[in-house]
Amino acid sequence: MSDMGIRIQPKEIEIPDDDPFANDLLDRRQSVEVLTRLIDSIEGPCVLAVDAAWGAGKTTFLNIWSQHLRIKGFPVVGFNAWETDYSENPFVVLSSELMEGLDLYKKRSLTTKIDKTKELTKELLKKISPYAIQAVLESVPGGTAISPALLSLVEDKLSAHQEAQNSIENFKDALQDMAKELAKHNSHSLIVVIDELDRCRPTYAVELLEVAKHLFSVDKIIFVLAINRTQLAHSIQALYGASFNGEDYLGRFFDLDFRLPEPKQEYFIDALLDQNSTGSHIHGEVETLLKVFLGAPDLSLRQIAQSIHRLGLVLVSLRDDRKPYIFTVVVLLILRTVDIKLYHQFCQGGATDLEVSVALSAMIKERSSLVDEARFYLDTTLVFSSREISDIRINWQLGDSLLYKEYKNKLDELPDTASDYSYMQRVVGYVENWHSRHGGRTGFRHSIELIELLSSDFIGAS
Repeated sequence: MSDMGIRIQPKEIEIPDDDPFANDLLDRRQSVEVLTRLIDSIEGPCVLAVDAAWGAGKTTFLNIWSQHLRIKGFPVVGFNAWETDYSENPFVVLSSELMEGLDLYKKRSLTTKIDKTKELTKELLKKISPYAIQAVLESVPGGTAISPALLSLVEDKLSAHQEAQNSIENFKDALQDMAKELAKHNSHSLIVVIDELDRCRPTYAVELLEVAKHLFSVDKIIFVLAINRTQLAHSIQALYGASFNGEDYLGRFFDLDFRLPEPKQEYFIDALLDQNSTGSHIHGEVETLLKVFLGAPDLSLRQIAQSIHRLGLVLVSLRDDRKPYIFTVVVLLILRTVDIKLYHQFCQGGATDLEVSVALSAMIKERSSLVDEARFYLDTTLVFSSREISDIRINWQLGDSLLYKEYKNKLDELPDTASDYSYMQRVVGYVENWHSRHGGRTGFRHSIELIELLSSDFIGAS
């Protein structure tokens, strides 16, 4: 057993100050350099959306890019919007995070301008509440004079509105002055990076966008927001009603869109296997199984990382005198990652090996020799795993496996020239040979215990 502690959560990717691409698992350098050249050419205010699906590596991308920008001399301030979601005032959040981040860039004349911006921020906060409240006045019946009390209310609100407008203009002037002075010192615009906006409450996300677009829209400040645009649009639509067009609404806020390129999942899986202490247990056949099924396009990078981290946790935590049935562990982990409901059904005898094989094989859109090799390890493992689920384990026969039975029957029905004939023949031949020699045991029950962290092997050898 390893002397090192076990991490339950996968580690964040380390981004060295001097080489942000050192641990880049997704080959994002080209995207970073293209975007850096783009924003360096922008003079006016800009809001840039970095769009990618859930779990596709947006946060890591932003962290790598932010460090690359700092190396290039850009002033960068960033924060996680989801961590501020509890706030009722996005202006307070954005101004506070901005001013706190700018403390790192204080120099002579810049210090004065930052302090002035802070003071005007405080002044604006005193006026922003009446400004933000919309005065909804009921229509007065025709011929009825407006009462003095109602007239006074209207005048008060108009006065508060004007005061707030003046404060906003003063704040934006100071912000503009500060941003230009910062650009003189650094030769680049200020970059404000906001992550995980799409995880926030829809109302908070919209308000934060409004604040960024309208109150902080000055030259030499560029906002970069990481979003899943489709998900955020759906959330906004749910907020305002089915007939509301969330996509068009978001288009009001973003000046530029950048869609992160689809990652090379094979390289990502290779790097994760190296990082997660999987060691000698992972050989070529197991790598093939992992890359084919975890590399399926419908899985996010986060799902892949969690699955391989759990695999590493299982392998590194075993007592020295116990060896895992590696194919069984990997097949069960793949099923757990892809369809946890089907995983539980299969483990409890509610789904057959045939149903699991069909479901997992359907994930793979293309056929190749590598795919057939992975399917072979999947199918043979499922056939023997079904024995340990069965209520008739003692007298279990191969024919009790619906997957084996399906392939066996098709071999009797199909001509040997059929496209899947040689594949099914290989599976049937292998399981028959293995059953006659070893009884077909795969350590299924023990593998479930390891995956679900219920095994005494996690206690360690005494």
